[in-house]
Order: sequence, then structure tokens, then C-alpha cells
Amino acid sequence: MLEFMDNLGRKQGPGHARGLSRRQFVGLAATAGAGLLGASALSGCSRVSELITGKRELIDDVGRLVSLPATGVLNSIYFTSPLAQVFCFTLAPELLAGTSILFNPEQLEFLPEETGSLEYMGSLSRGGSVNTDMLKTRKVQVIFSISGTDLTDVNIEQALALEKQTGIPVFLIDGSFDVIGDTYRLLGKSLGREDRAEGLASFCEEIYQRVTDAVAAVPEHELVSYYYAEGPEGLFTETDASQHSLAFKVARGVNAAAPLGEVSGTQVMTPVEIEKLRDWDPDIIITADSHGFNGMANAYGFITAASAYADLRAVKDGNVVSMPSLPFAFCDYPPGLNRFLGIQWLANLFYPSYYDVDMVEVVREFYAKCYWRTLDREQALRILAG
Repeated sequence: MLEFMDNLGRKQGPGHARGLSRRQFVGLAATAGAGLLGASALSGCSRVSELITGKRELIDDVGRLVSLPATGVLNSIYFTSPLAQVFCFTLAPELLAGTSILFNPEQLEFLPEETGSLEYMGSLSRGGSVNTDMLKTRKVQVIFSISGTDLTDVNIEQALALEKQTGIPVFLIDGSFDVIGDTYRLLGKSLGREDRAEGLASFCEEIYQRVTDAVAAVPEHELVSYYYAEGPEGLFTETDASQHSLAFKVARGVNAAAPLGEVSGTQVMTPVEIEKLRDWDPDIIITADSHGFNGMANAYGFITAASAYADLRAVKDGNVVSMPSLPFAFCDYPPGLNRFLGIQWLANLFYPSYYDVDMVEVVREFYAKCYWRTLDREQALRILAG
């Protein structure tokens, strides 16, 4: 039922030249002739077809030709993860059939009022599941699967399984840092929100370019080493191989825990021995804390008070920082759009003389453009206090 076609024309984000995945290559080889002949016919009659059938066909980011509702009849969507929800929410909050995030009152303060009325419908992230009965009850017409890095075979297999189980089309989109503009443009086309999508695409592309240009100018000897502390005692972290560390990498921080990547690979929340942390002795410790997206414990309070950490240079110098996380963690959890605020925060934290911005105004602009909220300076300062 699904046809695989050439998708090379879409992914050309700043500094990123994309090739075909193994799955895309197989699909392309199988349908190259049909795809080339069909492209002009699709573009020529798609508008008429939409009006007649109430359907339209778009190519997703693994090269599948997916049948979606016409924009005029699209009124109920869902997503496979919180990451995908944030992207969808920034474009069309009125289309959300439910939430994949169990929001707490602190988060809801910084989101539109209607967000609190959304019912939880589940998520495929971290081994979870989506409530398929609620998908049917809410008459969900399309489900979005959006990644934080290149789409993997796991993403594809989950999407196909959910699609087969429910009969609802699942549309896959690559949400990687360096193709963020393309991510928004395709999502905007899928939702019939092209104008807003173009605005957010340009906004994020400009942020990415400004930050990467600024940190590229930092000499090697000035690079800052950091440790990202997760868990109640801060003894879990993300190595460079984890998608949860990508914001730190874009901001050109040097991950003190990088050596662990040789054994942990892409593992999430890799355990760390306190002796290792003492050996690394990073310049800055950044903690993931309790008021954030997934209710982590207060690592900041533990690290700044526990005698086991007292001799660390970051603790002695007052360089333990709680990552702002309302309504979503700046750099992580979920590792999606919110990272475009996070890379600015990190670049300013690591290299203030190279990325000299007023973070209060940065926060206010980001929330207004992306989260549908106008904040005063006091609110922005509270968010930044972490």
C-alpha cells in the first residue's frame, strides 16, 4: 500500500548534506522509474485530487508516500512521543487530540491555558505505549513520529507497527539540529500551517547559525569541560553518543564523560562512579532537576551539599548550574525544539564573551514565538533561575 520514493530533495539543512538510509536506498532502487514518472503527475493533479477525495499524498522522511487527510478536513492529530508533541504544539495546538506528557502545575503556568485540559494518551518513548482505544475515540486522523536525530530502524518499525495496528497513517519526520528548517517546513505542509512553519523554520535556522558561528571562534585552550548530572545524586550522565547530549555538543562544550561512550555507546543515562567524576574534575556541572519535564530528583541540591562533591573544582568555584526546565528542559527531555533555546543558554554560559546575549530577552522571544506565551522579565528570570 505504501510506495517508497526518492526523498533527496528535502533534507538540505545548514551544514548538513544528507544521503539515503539503507531502507531509503532499497526503496529507491525498487521504484526509481515509477517515482520519476509519477512526480509530475502527482504535482499536477494533487489539488484536484484533494478536493475530490479529501486526501493528499506526501513523502515522509524515510521516503514513504503517505496518504494524509486534506488540510480542510484535518482536525485531530496525535504523536508517538513528547518530542513530537512539542513540534506539533508549536504549529497547531488546536489540533492536538491529547497529550503524551503528564504536565505538572509548574509547567502549565508557562503554557497556554487549554494545555491543562488535554487527556494523557500515552507515548512510545522509553518503552511506553499509546492508548489505541483513545486514538479511535478521539478520531485521530494522523500520527506524527519526529526524531531528535536521524530516523532509525526502530523509529520506522514502531511507526509501521502502530499504523498497522490502528489503521491511522503515521508520518515520520527527521528533527535533527541541522535540518530543523526542513523539519518545520514538512510538518507545516502536513498540517496546512505553511506560513507559521516557515517563520519558525527561519527562526531556528538563524539561532543555529548564530550559535555555531560564535562557538566556532572559541580557541581550543578556552573550551569549557562540563559534566551533565542526572539522577538524584547526579551519578548518571549522557555520553557524546547519546542524542541527549547534542545541545552540549552544538554549544561546543567538552563532555567530561566522553570516555564512557567507548563502552556505553548510545545508552541513555549512563551510570558514573564518583571516583571517575573526581578524576575528570570538570569546569562546570549542569544538573537536570525535579521541576523539569520528567520529574528528575534534585541533583543540584545534593551535589552542592554532599561532602563527596565538595572537593570538585566546579563546586568550590560555584559553577554548579541547574538547567532551566519550564515548561521543557532547555537542552534535553524531550531532546527536540527546546534545544534551540538550550544551545543559546549553553553558549552564553560556556562562552559569554563569544555569545554575549541577554538571556532574559532570549527566553521571552522564544516563548512568544514557539510556546504561544508572552512573558514579563520576572517570569523569564524565574525560568532561568532553574
